[in-house]
Amino acid sequence: MRDSAEYRVYYREPLLALRPKRRMGALSKQYRRNSRAGAKLKAKQMEKRWRYKPSVPPVVMGKVNSLTNKTNELAGLVKNQRLYRECSLFCFTETWLTPETLDANVELPGFSTVRADRDLTLSGKCKGGGLALFISTRWCNPGHVNVKEVICCRDIELLVVTLRQCYMPQELSHAIVVCVYIPIQADVQAGCDVIHSTVAALQTQHPDAFYVISGDFNHVTLDSTLPAFFQFVDCPTRKNRTIDLLYANVRDAYRATPLPPLGKSDYILVFLQPQYKPLVLRQPTTTRSFRVWSPEAEEALKDCYDTTDWSVLLHPHGEGTLRG
Repeated sequence: MRDSAEYRVYYREPLLALRPKRRMGALSKQYRRNSRAGAKLKAKQMEKRWRYKPSVPPVVMGKVNSLTNKTNELAGLVKNQRLYRECSLFCFTETWLTPETLDANVELPGFSTVRADRDLTLSGKCKGGGLALFISTRWCNPGHVNVKEVICCRDIELLVVTLRQCYMPQELSHAIVVCVYIPIQADVQAGCDVIHSTVAALQTQHPDAFYVISGDFNHVTLDSTLPAFFQFVDCPTRKNRTIDLLYANVRDAYRATPLPPLGKSDYILVFLQPQYKPLVLRQPTTTRSFRVWSPEAEEALKDCYDTTDWSVLLHPHGEGTLRG
C-alpha cells in the first residue's frame, strides 16, 4: 500500500491475503452439489428421503401380555432405536387393556393408537385379551385411519383398520390391516369362518388393496382358509413354536427377523422388513427407436414445398360441378 496526498493505492497480493480461507470440506461439498449424480446415487438419496414412506409398511408384531407396564420401554425403543422409530405399524395382542384404561397411558409419541379391548360379556372371560395397533403418523395421517370392523366373541377377537397412507405403489390402492387373536380354547372352524367372511367382504369392496393379517393364532393356520395369502413368519415366537403369524396377499412382501421380547413377556417380537418391489421397478427396460430426418431429406422436402402450387389448394371451388 502506498499513500499520497490525493489518493491511496492497494496492491493485489495484500488484498488477496485479506480474503478468508475456505475449508476443504466446503469445497468438496460445493463440488458434489454442482456435479451430476448417477442413477444409483439418486436412488439411494430417494430411499433415504422416503424411509418413512415405504412401498409396504414395516411391521413389528407380537404378544405383549399387558401393555400398560411396557409402554415406557416401548417409547424408549422408539426414541433410541432406528428400527422401531422407522417402523410403520405395531400390531400387539394380549394387551390386557380395559375400558377404564385411558389412551394417554398407552400412547406413543409419533404414533396414533387404535384399540380393541376385550368385551368380558361377549368373550365369556374375566381378563386378558385385547388388541392394539400403533400407526406411524409420518407414514399415515391420523385423519386417514378408519376402523372398519371390531369383532369379539368366544372364538376370536378381530380388528380391521383401513389406512390411506402418504405413499403407495400405483398397483396398490391402500392398506388394510387385520389384527387377530384366537384363544387356545376357541373353535378352530368358527374362528376361521369369521376371518374368511370378513376378508372376503373386504376384498369384494377393495380388490386392489394391500392386506396384512397379523396376530396370535395359537393352533390355527389360514393356509386352507385363505389360500391366496402368504405367511412370512418363519422363526419361533415362543420356545420352539411359531404362534404369531403374519399373512399378506402379495408374494415376497416381507422378511421376518426375531426381536427381543418386551419386558418379561415370554413371547418374542417379530420385525417384518419389506421386500416388495413396485411394479414399475420390476418391468423390463423398453427400447424405442426414432427416425431422424437427414440434411439431404430436409432439403428435398423444402424443394417440394417451394415447387408446390399452394393456390390450387387455397382457391375455392364450386360444389357439384362436373367436367367432361
